[in-house]
Amino acid sequence: MKKYDHKKIEKKWQREWEKLRKSPSSSPFLKGGETKPKYYVLDMFPYPSGDGLHMGHTESYTASDIIYRYKKLQGFDVLHPQGFDSFGLPAENYAIKTGIHPKKTTKKNTENYIKQMKMLGLGHDLNHLVYTSNPSYYKWTQWLFGKFFENGFVEQKTDKINWCSSCNTGIANEQVEDGKCERCKTEIEQKEVPGWFFKTTDFAEDLINDLDKVDWPEATKKNQRNWIGRSNGALLNFEVRISNFDSNSNDEILNDEISVFTTRPDTLFGVTYLVAAPEHSLIQNSKFKIQNWNEVTDYVERAKNKTEMERLESKEKTGVKLEGLVAINPANNEEIPIFVADYVLGGYGTGAIMAVPAHDERDFEFATHYNESLTNTTATQSQKDADLTQTNAEETQIDAEKIEIKQVVAQKFVGEGDNAIREDKPMTERKIVDVIIKHWKEDKFFCLDWSKKSKNNWHSFVVGGVEEGETLEEAALREAREETGYKNMRVVKQIGGEIHSYFYAAHKGVNRAPVKRNCIYLELIDGEWEEPAEEHTKNHDGAWIKKDKVAQVINLPELKTYWDIFTGKQEVLFTGQGEMINSGQFDGIDSEEAKKAITEFVGGEMTTNYRLRDWSISRQRYWGCPIPIVYSPEGEAKFVGEENLPWLLPEDVDFVPTGTAPLAKSKELKERTEKLFGKGWTPEIDTMDTFVDSSWYFLRYPDTENEKEFCSPEKLKRWLPVDLYIGGAEHTYMHLLYARFFVKAMHKMGLVNFNEPFLKLRHQGMVLDENGVKMSKSKGNVVNPNDMVEKFGADATRMYMMFATPLDEEIAFKEEGVKGVYRFLEKTWKLFQNRMFIDCGGGCEEVPKELPVLLHKTIKGVTEDIEGMKFNTAISKLMIFINEFSKHKNIPRGAMEKFLILLLPFAPFITTELWKQMGNKGDILNQEWPKYNSEMIQEEEIELVVQVNGKVRDKIKVVADISEDEAKEKALASEKIQKYTNGKEIKKVIFVKGRLVNVVV
Repeated sequence: MKKYDHKKIEKKWQREWEKLRKSPSSSPFLKGGETKPKYYVLDMFPYPSGDGLHMGHTESYTASDIIYRYKKLQGFDVLHPQGFDSFGLPAENYAIKTGIHPKKTTKKNTENYIKQMKMLGLGHDLNHLVYTSNPSYYKWTQWLFGKFFENGFVEQKTDKINWCSSCNTGIANEQVEDGKCERCKTEIEQKEVPGWFFKTTDFAEDLINDLDKVDWPEATKKNQRNWIGRSNGALLNFEVRISNFDSNSNDEILNDEISVFTTRPDTLFGVTYLVAAPEHSLIQNSKFKIQNWNEVTDYVERAKNKTEMERLESKEKTGVKLEGLVAINPANNEEIPIFVADYVLGGYGTGAIMAVPAHDERDFEFATHYNESLTNTTATQSQKDADLTQTNAEETQIDAEKIEIKQVVAQKFVGEGDNAIREDKPMTERKIVDVIIKHWKEDKFFCLDWSKKSKNNWHSFVVGGVEEGETLEEAALREAREETGYKNMRVVKQIGGEIHSYFYAAHKGVNRAPVKRNCIYLELIDGEWEEPAEEHTKNHDGAWIKKDKVAQVINLPELKTYWDIFTGKQEVLFTGQGEMINSGQFDGIDSEEAKKAITEFVGGEMTTNYRLRDWSISRQRYWGCPIPIVYSPEGEAKFVGEENLPWLLPEDVDFVPTGTAPLAKSKELKERTEKLFGKGWTPEIDTMDTFVDSSWYFLRYPDTENEKEFCSPEKLKRWLPVDLYIGGAEHTYMHLLYARFFVKAMHKMGLVNFNEPFLKLRHQGMVLDENGVKMSKSKGNVVNPNDMVEKFGADATRMYMMFATPLDEEIAFKEEGVKGVYRFLEKTWKLFQNRMFIDCGGGCEEVPKELPVLLHKTIKGVTEDIEGMKFNTAISKLMIFINEFSKHKNIPRGAMEKFLILLLPFAPFITTELWKQMGNKGDILNQEWPKYNSEMIQEEEIELVVQVNGKVRDKIKVVADISEDEAKEKALASEKIQKYTNGKEIKKVIFVKGRLVNVVV
């Protein structure tokens, strides 16, 4: 019996496949005839570092290779290309360190990558590689830049950009991680630099809306939507005046205004201050009007040294009041202060915000911090000041200067069930106070039980009406004494804000609509008590409840809200939609309806704003695509023209970065420019962000040899868009967004006939070491795929990476796992060596009946799993097949041939060898994917439990071997389940085969 020798087998077939690559007519790696349906499966191409392919590459490239082989076996004409993202900083930094030109290191590294790809048995079309640093490629990058330039999709402007002092270049917002350069981890600075920007903002709406058209992971789509950041709201104008403005004095009219964008124009009556960014023009324009100018300019200068990320993420919101200026709230004509604060960014929205501290967490935090600082200043002064009268006067003045926190939206609750509004009953409005009362000694609170004495099944705090002329505090004290009998108590504070309730009060036989309620917290001073009057206790009993039990006792949602605020489980602020209060003529209407009404009332404009910024592509480095722009003696920018492409990267350059682009030192580039355009003309000296190169590379693959077009219209129509794209989720905010922008711009220019590049996207999970730690050279825990292939072979390495976990989950790499897969391949090999397979053309009575059934179940299961990219469960089914078939002597030949075809996408070397050993002619990759006979598969039914957040909500009858997708679809379609999921975000759906589906909302 031949022993399984993975080295011998893999070397043999690597040689054979290399011959096929050099003979395109017979190559299984190349595109077939155009009569077949097409399928374009693509990997994110690698940057060719000196380290070579890592295990993350092995995982994602194996996944795409499985789909390539599977689709080819199904009869598709498959495009499965590869290339190299070969421009970039690492090669340039290596050149700075060693003096070796990036072109040489890039060539050496790509050769190593290709060798590794062949080693792994990857079926890429290596005859049509793309190198982004090759002039034949970047000619078309420059051509596309020219088209963008002609159509106004790229512009030059001076803007504050993220500057990395280590890389000596600007980088895009998307390349900043936690305030640091995502490549070298250096703290980012802000620097004003002239540069070129792609106008991504022109496509913001399409970039969001068209995500609904593609089959991408929901988390990725959500993250892109959030990054683009569409906000629907209003543009409102606030007049700016000099404080103590005299309407009869024209000298005091500032003749200026602040525009703000807000998503909550309904809260305009609650605006109690404005905040301008340090960059806002109002500050410079008001130099002689701002009384504390030195303090303001000092703050502005400090803000300039912070990155946008630092400003946004700072835990302490700081700012300085613009003394001498006030704004006028257009809703009520009240004067409000203006602050400059660095948590507002000049490049977002209008560079100013209206602050509503009662309904916005950030505004509340700023207002609270400011008010506390005023109080602390007064307290310090009072310790020094012997004149109590003067001190009290100062405290009164400080109170007047504090920022007001004014509620204008009340949370709304509508009763359900027995508490639902009854149309046949009268509607009565009422103002009430809910009273949280604490025991004088114990950690207990007084609660009422209405269920025994009234028609209401309520469990509440003390509650009662606020009488005419009473304050909330007075009403709370009165109700507490009347309903509890306790005499001595003190008011501690108000809890939360006003809440509106709509419900049927059974004990009164009326609808309460609305009940305007507030909550006051009281503490008993002692236990002095007298029996309450019967009229106050006839509808309920009272009892002291331990603090940790109160939440279980109280059953009214309004009171649960107050209790959660009291115990710190919920924010004091109400930031949602509700019912308008303290808003003049708009009181009582729904806050969503009030947005438009209030905007129109003050002459504002409903509009849409985006967080997305234009893409800064200028880089002050060498190893990148030259920007094909020259400047006239007058400074006018001009595209170099198609006839001068490729606009070559000069080689007479010193790579050492100085902050000035290396191309500025090129004599050849300067002379070339003057020769072509005339004396005094100068070249652009920045190069493009390397993400420009990768934003369109997938369009080049179908036509890599075309010298006249980036891709012919016929090839574009045949192959694009990409059917399946596989790569890391870390590219969500950069490459994936930029590629979508490029295609949309090209579609608008008529260069392509589609507007989304990747119809289906899947991510691979990160590969960790066996302890769950991210692999890195510094930690010494990197696993090299070369070592695994040497020990166990490419087939075992590929299969382990697919078998260890689902594709999109992290893998804690364990060598023992690779050994386990290797044993499966050994077992498969032995089965083929030890058995004489039976030809069952006319039927096989000697073959056990269960084997054909298992074969067809395996075909069905593996097919469905590959379609769903559940490679781990597909491999599990193949292992079950071999384990079962190994128990029998009489094995049908046809079943084993079909098994090899099923195994081929995962393990191409061993399957190709065994296919030949069986005496088959022709390449196994040119065979037909097996089909299953549904009549041979027993469809027994089981009961599947369906849970929502771990609680059983339904049980459904399904076939025993139902697929995960079918099970999830049936579970979510259940009416019982929809009662618990409607209107809620489904975070994930967990499937345990044969047992349950758990919907997490």
